[in-house]
Amino acid sequence: MTSDPQSPTATTHFNVGHNEAFRALGALEPGQQWSAFDVPRDQARAGKASRFVTTIWNFHSSLDERGRRTPTEKAICKDTVDGTLWYRVAKPPPRATRKTWTAHWAGIQLALERGLPMVGVLKDVYTRRCSLEHVFDIASPRYQVDDGSLWLQLRPRADVGCDVRPVDIRVIAGEQPSAESLLTLGADFEHAVTAASQLTSSSRAERLNLAPVLPRRIEVVTTVFVRNPDVVAEVLLQAKGHCQRCMQPAPFTRASDGTPYLEVHHRVPLAIGGEDTVANAIALCPNCHRAAHYA
Repeated sequence: MTSDPQSPTATTHFNVGHNEAFRALGALEPGQQWSAFDVPRDQARAGKASRFVTTIWNFHSSLDERGRRTPTEKAICKDTVDGTLWYRVAKPPPRATRKTWTAHWAGIQLALERGLPMVGVLKDVYTRRCSLEHVFDIASPRYQVDDGSLWLQLRPRADVGCDVRPVDIRVIAGEQPSAESLLTLGADFEHAVTAASQLTSSSRAERLNLAPVLPRRIEVVTTVFVRNPDVVAEVLLQAKGHCQRCMQPAPFTRASDGTPYLEVHHRVPLAIGGEDTVANAIALCPNCHRAAHYA
């Protein structure tokens, strides 16, 4: 879809040079690049960066035969459900020849991996100048399900500064993830927790100030196993109130009936074909049950 871009003469707030805007926002001068850390890239990879600044174009564009940028569509999008603002960063193809594109993508991935505060500055596709009146804090990225593009949520510090177009971010990111993607989501979360624990308290506090207070929701269709209650009852009876891994008494009793609280764990998980039998089950305390899954 092609949008009618605004006239270059109307963009009077784009009055700051590219490098000057990045300096004002605490980053190194990017030169010909679209983004930069506050330290050289090798130092950022070593964990010494404290922020990441990126260009937020008012229009996506393509290069014509003369190498000039031609606007294609409004770049900043507004979610039709909750009104949040989003900006797509296309994933480079495996053999991308444009080093600016691949370096930009790699920089964003590194910033996300390190959990760095991310800031975007609005830039005009015509004048190639920036507006410090229109700066965005970036949070809650999502990946597009069909091509892996990254969608950055934008939180404007003032107004947006340009026209936007409507999108449904839930459709873009996929409302019905597969079982494989849910497993990946869980692994990504564990990795994110590890990365967050390595931040300084001030960096984590800055991220918390930008974070939404309500979690993102994903609607899923899942498989539930209808387990045999006789297996559970027999395994608990044989355990005689003691965890069959650490051999300690159950940590507490159930309020409902006063029986020792233990959890029945399948040695070979049902999800990979394990049998729902007494021979394949064991009674564990909550700590040992968690260890059986994650240790």
